[in-house]
Amino acid sequence: MKNEVRMAVGLPSDLENELFNLNDEAAELLEAGKLEESLEKIKMAWEKLPQPKFNTSCSRMILIDLIPVLNKSGKHDEALQLVKDWILEEESSGYKIYDTMPYILHGETLLYLNQVEGTKDAFYQAVKYGATKRDFSDHPDFYFELAKKKLNDNKEILELFHKEVLSQPGLSIRPGFTELSEELAERIQVLRERGEDLFDDGKFRKAIRIWTEALALVPEPRNLYEETFLLEMSLGDGYYMLNNFRRSLVHLYNAKGNMETNAYEDPFLMLRIGQVFFELEQDKEAKEFLIRAYVLEGPDIFSGEEDKYFKFMNAHLSIN
Repeated sequence: MKNEVRMAVGLPSDLENELFNLNDEAAELLEAGKLEESLEKIKMAWEKLPQPKFNTSCSRMILIDLIPVLNKSGKHDEALQLVKDWILEEESSGYKIYDTMPYILHGETLLYLNQVEGTKDAFYQAVKYGATKRDFSDHPDFYFELAKKKLNDNKEILELFHKEVLSQPGLSIRPGFTELSEELAERIQVLRERGEDLFDDGKFRKAIRIWTEALALVPEPRNLYEETFLLEMSLGDGYYMLNNFRRSLVHLYNAKGNMETNAYEDPFLMLRIGQVFFELEQDKEAKEFLIRAYVLEGPDIFSGEEDKYFKFMNAHLSIN
């Protein structure tokens, strides 16, 4: 399994919506300076997650907000235990590690505790697992310098942390930007269209490589950008065409979790997710998403698809 992508466990749509709402409320409270109330909302979201808590479609969204707010609230030991549990769960899963954010948050938490050597080790681990400057983009610049071993003096590191983190008046769990620069957006658009041309020619693997290259250009947190929604949906479609349904579902669920787009109003995305669940023999989820696709666009959404999907959906829905 070491080279396979780990698939997050999907949550019922009602629960997902509730968690998104709690996350939004927490962000608004934090921006209003109500730190404790914000923490209460994020904790509520975390507590509502079913097992496996660290591997659901909403786990990462909650954790990357909860851990910084715990630290800002002075609850460093609680933050440390949570991020260590997250890392342990990732490393013991047997799957290849792609997400470097747990290590970045681990290193930051250790800085709050003045454990600079531990911070270095955590940031080095992040780089080992593929973290680039983009992965550190929501944090002070010196974090990445430290991770790349360009900054080593412990006293200087703590002074920078005090100046750039501890001395700052507030914390936001919403980045101050949701639009890419015009140059970067254009570059991504060119790659996306190149991938579409390859896809239309039946060159699915080549299309996937191009779209993956484009996705890597989007800074974290990627789910705040519309470009990510389009790329993740394209990647999910590409893997679907290759019958790699588990890999497809990872990307389709990433698209569904995009914060910039109301994914539940996209009939094609609902269709593809339903089809993938059907192929994975997860009938309950397949029924939900195929019916969603039908409700949004009617029977035309199934045009050009294999009859089995419409027949399955039709068996669970009274159609006049």
